[in-house]
Amino acid sequence: MKKFSLKTWVEKLQQVSIRFPFTLFFVLGLAFYFFLQINKHPFDAKSHIWAFLSVGIPMTLAITLLVENFKRQLLGIGINLLSIILLMVYTFFLPDKFLAVHFYQLIVLGLVFSLSAFFVSFFKKDTDIPFWEFSKTSILQLLISGIFAQVLMLGLSLAVLSLKELFKIDVQNEVYQNLAVICYVIFTPIYFLANVPDKTEKLKLKYTFPKFVKILGLYILLPILILYSLILYVYLVQIVIKWELPNGWVSTLVSILGLGGFLCMLILYPLRLDDKDKNKIVNWFSSYFSLVLIPLLMLMSIGIFRRLGDYGLTINRCYVLILNIWLYGISFYILLSKANHLKWIVISFAAVALLSSVGPWSVYSITERKLSSEIGLLLKENKLLKNGKAIDNSKGILKIDSIASKKLSEDIHYIYNNFGTSSIQRYFSDSLENLTSWKIQTKLGIQSNEYSYIDRSNANYFNATISNGNHSLNIADFDTFIRIDKGKDEGEVFKDKDVTVLYKQNTITVINQLDNSVRCSISLKDKLLNIAHSQKEKKTFDYKNMTLEGVGYKLIINEVYGFETEKRDSIVVTQLQAELFIK
Repeated sequence: MKKFSLKTWVEKLQQVSIRFPFTLFFVLGLAFYFFLQINKHPFDAKSHIWAFLSVGIPMTLAITLLVENFKRQLLGIGINLLSIILLMVYTFFLPDKFLAVHFYQLIVLGLVFSLSAFFVSFFKKDTDIPFWEFSKTSILQLLISGIFAQVLMLGLSLAVLSLKELFKIDVQNEVYQNLAVICYVIFTPIYFLANVPDKTEKLKLKYTFPKFVKILGLYILLPILILYSLILYVYLVQIVIKWELPNGWVSTLVSILGLGGFLCMLILYPLRLDDKDKNKIVNWFSSYFSLVLIPLLMLMSIGIFRRLGDYGLTINRCYVLILNIWLYGISFYILLSKANHLKWIVISFAAVALLSSVGPWSVYSITERKLSSEIGLLLKENKLLKNGKAIDNSKGILKIDSIASKKLSEDIHYIYNNFGTSSIQRYFSDSLENLTSWKIQTKLGIQSNEYSYIDRSNANYFNATISNGNHSLNIADFDTFIRIDKGKDEGEVFKDKDVTVLYKQNTITVINQLDNSVRCSISLKDKLLNIAHSQKEKKTFDYKNMTLEGVGYKLIINEVYGFETEKRDSIVVTQLQAELFIK
């Protein structure tokens, strides 16, 4: 182990600046941009620059690792500069206001470039061992860098805090934020880059297999995967016996199993190579895991198509479908290759992620076209189009079927949040640029009352709690007590063998289980409006102001959160805790 010294660190920094100059430029550029924003310098914090600097770090790292073994050094510099120019063009042509689709694309690009850094040096034959060793060393160094950065942050923060407490120095929050940038944005990547195996060392055919890596893979991950597989197979047998469709959530579980299994193969790869350490369990697992996985992948496929049939296409569901197809492909590849070239797991995953996220065939383009066409068809079927343009139905002259209205509302809200108004502008004569999803739905007369679709841009928010003052309550006349705890969703909030309690449109309804008769109905609208309008004066209310009493019931509101909609004509409750006494 080399002795630590300032001279050694200066040499390391010099090596980083020579080996990774472009990556270092992006690291320091991102840090500088953070410093400007934290210290409130007058500048326009454009999203384009954040995207350019953030994606540029893994991109230039991957490209540098790819080209550093080229005989022509100028060629490597040229490829780096060309990639930077292409990234600049891509990011600066993004819209000023990023939509969800742009965040998706940037995250996928960052992931692809990060994964590429592990394999770009190992496309040649017989490089599986160097690939494994390089990946293991790089991941460990990344973890060490993160731990060191955390220790450094805690130490410096404590030093600043001690100055504040001992010498009464006024320390602003910006000081800690600046320290975080130094530790996490500057120190972590530079320390990691300084310890990435160099261009000769990364191609060595020797590997080391630390004991803790063996424990992690063989004695922790592998047993968990076996247990997980058993649970999923029991579920598979159950739905076959009952002859029912699988739960849509099964796709997530099978995806985790598949990805976890292939990760475990990668971790334990050396145990299949060394005659001295060769492990029969690992050999069996590597040979037959794909075979075990395939029936579960079929279950996953059924679950995906069920979700697509029930709820339609979204970006997430499209990605899950592609992941399902990739898992099939990589499973068959591992079976045919006898799991000898595991680097192709990572290579193929990065390639599929990239190909499915760029171009007219990307999941974003497919989803946008599908939803846009679906919206056009729904408008046409419900007579909301005239000469190809949507009519103004804000007064509700045309009554839209509730199912069609809900579907149209969901599609417009989803496409608005993920792709913007340009995706559906062709159906409207007037510009939609400054309209919210709620206002577009209002023009069509299909506005939804569901929480997630309601326009809250100019809402009057309120929250109120009951004061802790002493009070007495006579409960002799009541025979049932129910505690209500409602979140943002409406519907059933309580159920037992005797009663069901529903909350819908600011009304609590108690229904007898025996004969489905209404035991009592309590309208909260006037009380909630009163609380919302009193919000400016107070946030705590006494027992009387928070109590509703009527024939056969008494309701005490302990806590309520919500907002009054833009038109000030209705209340949306996001949290309600109350005690209900009924006779």
